[in-house]
Amino acid sequence: MSYVKKFLKENFDLIIIFLFFLFFFIVGISIHKSFGISNDEPFQRSVGYYWYISILEMFSSETENINFLKQKFDQMYWSDYLKDGNLIQYGILFDTFSAFVEESLNVKEDQDAFYLKHLLTFIIFFLSSIFFFKIINNRFKNELFSLLVTFFYISSPRIFAEAFYNCKDIVFMSLTVISLYFAHKSFESLNYKNLLLFSLFSALATNIRIMGIFLFSLFLIFFLLDCLEEKKITKRKIYYLLALLISFPLIVYIFWPFLWDDPINKFIFTIKSFANYNWPGEVFYLGKFYRGSNLPWHYIPVLIMVTTPILMLFFIIGGFFKIGKSFFTNFLNLSEKNKLWSNINQKKDFFILFFFIIPIFLVIVLESTLYSGWRHLYFIYPSLIYFLAISFMVISKIDLLHKKKIITVSLCATLIIINIFNLIKYHPYQNIFFNILAEKKANETFEIDYWGLGNKEALKFLTKKNNQSEKIEVRVASFSPLQYTYLILDKSDIDLFSIAGTVDLDQQFVFTNYIYDKNPVFEKKYFISNNYYRVFTLKRGNIILNEIFEKK
Repeated sequence: MSYVKKFLKENFDLIIIFLFFLFFFIVGISIHKSFGISNDEPFQRSVGYYWYISILEMFSSETENINFLKQKFDQMYWSDYLKDGNLIQYGILFDTFSAFVEESLNVKEDQDAFYLKHLLTFIIFFLSSIFFFKIINNRFKNELFSLLVTFFYISSPRIFAEAFYNCKDIVFMSLTVISLYFAHKSFESLNYKNLLLFSLFSALATNIRIMGIFLFSLFLIFFLLDCLEEKKITKRKIYYLLALLISFPLIVYIFWPFLWDDPINKFIFTIKSFANYNWPGEVFYLGKFYRGSNLPWHYIPVLIMVTTPILMLFFIIGGFFKIGKSFFTNFLNLSEKNKLWSNINQKKDFFILFFFIIPIFLVIVLESTLYSGWRHLYFIYPSLIYFLAISFMVISKIDLLHKKKIITVSLCATLIIINIFNLIKYHPYQNIFFNILAEKKANETFEIDYWGLGNKEALKFLTKKNNQSEKIEVRVASFSPLQYTYLILDKSDIDLFSIAGTVDLDQQFVFTNYIYDKNPVFEKKYFISNNYYRVFTLKRGNIILNEIFEKK
């Protein structure tokens, strides 16, 4: 018994860490089927199969299997679009891997395929949480504190929900976190192992989203700043630089089949096509409709502020200004010290600071096309939690009436309780979370369920309401591909529906989730006449996701 007590005492921190991640993993695999299908998932699955088949055709002689996969691919929503060469420049690493896993496990039903994709997406996010823990622990040298900060990384409501179905932005963010870990390790110990691992994961991240090249470029800038501070470039550093400059593009090329026949021109084409994507729709923001290519400069900052838990937001802002103040103090004294950072920790902090600031700055200056919230910049989210950690550490060192421990613990406990409450309250629609700054008027001010996650529950309601043998006729009075929801319904429910487009105006039911590509005031297709009355409303708190109206 004494041996067990001794073991528990000596390994208490490790046991807590293990149990934390084990619990998180169990929660994730337990709820991954709770979420509906997002509007992007059918396209991402189709892209995965397009390239999976293309790779097999290049390297495999199994004609029968390839023909079977082609027939399966032809049944997917976006197959014709992709076969015409549209958007095949998308980074395909995760989607193609998912297609491979789906086929390896012999998944036959669409519903099971999308649930499997949810599980795989969560696993990638779970792995990123371990590396995020390591980033914070290497910075602050306190395991339990790092675990606390990691809790906030995984529990911000929107990020938590999208970690199951956003197989683009969350997977990109996750690979970015792993890249950040090896970037920081390189700051601590510059060697080939850390540099090549950083190069590997930043290249894999670039394969998911082209913005991955920004992380690699920022690291190169810091590498060169190091050389300038030392006023010399050693032979070893030249070799390190060459290793980076060779390995990164090589890995990007190897894992991106689109580039194989013309890497330089096609890479440039990809950068141009996504630098300002030509999306013609409009975005509902602050109660008005704006073209996605002409949004106000404050779109991203405001959305970050209203979709982050309010107490977390205060700490994030505090940490941001703490690092920013340190940077400007050092910058103003640069002529005296000839060093931009005084130690490795400051170097890490400044790297995170610029990793956060520059993408937002570029989006504003370049007037990039944006839609669906700030998901295109989710990769900067780890920076926000890093700032929060800085604030926590500053507060823990303030001797306020000799009660700093009580104050720190109370603040952390409050934040934990609020985040857990929000996760439970909004489940499985944490994607519509707004903090108290915006929640009461969210429907009047912002787009809500642009992913279409609530569509599944709406159709489930109709299957329970309608017990007749006739088809359930539904008109869609919003910009929402309701037919995608078929893919995640039970097979027995799919044949019950007859989904009409927005043109047919005389259906039994009308569905809307109030997402529009144009101002609905000027679009007849989004009009719901007085001949219909409301029979279903899907809400979380004060926020409405969607509604169904029935003909009188």
